[in-house]
Amino acid sequence: MTGAGRALRRKTLRRGAACALIAFAFAFALTNRAAAQELWRGLPLGASVNSVRQAFPDAAPPSAVATLADGETDDLVTHGLFFDDRLMEVRFFFRDGLLTALQLTPATLGRSREDLSFARDMSARLTARYGRAFDCGDQSDADVGLYECKWLDGPIIVRLSYLDVEGQAPSLQITYRKADDAAYDF
Repeated sequence: MTGAGRALRRKTLRRGAACALIAFAFAFALTNRAAAQELWRGLPLGASVNSVRQAFPDAAPPSAVATLADGETDDLVTHGLFFDDRLMEVRFFFRDGLLTALQLTPATLGRSREDLSFARDMSARLTARYGRAFDCGDQSDADVGLYECKWLDGPIIVRLSYLDVEGQAPSLQITYRKADDAAYDF
């Protein structure tokens, strides 16, 4: 190989290495941007327990820890947030010390018609915030009240679920979590 050929080869290799470094840096930047995706009220997916405590100073460990199918635990809970006139409990779920999901539930339920109306109102508010739900509706039948809606906000799925069986222990949950999480079990 001639001296000009070697110089051309070195120049080509340098360009290739530079392109590879640029591609790696670009991929790393995109990965970090996805990791910083906002889950709820400024909290990013993957926030630490300490970061959540800083954002919600009254958040504390629950009296009984709930563990989901994939090992996520609700390491922090707060009871001090209002949505309209309803006091809400917020449970923050972590896996390996990183925030993966959160769940809001009203502190009190028990008046079936008012609770279903509240669920529909929450659905309208979430639709105003996230756009049209991709799955939503009242699936109530006989003595079972069932109302569910789901919204997709980038990599985040928001799910509202209301269930009332004959007025016994009605539940309303609003869950925020990563949309492609295989452990989506609540």
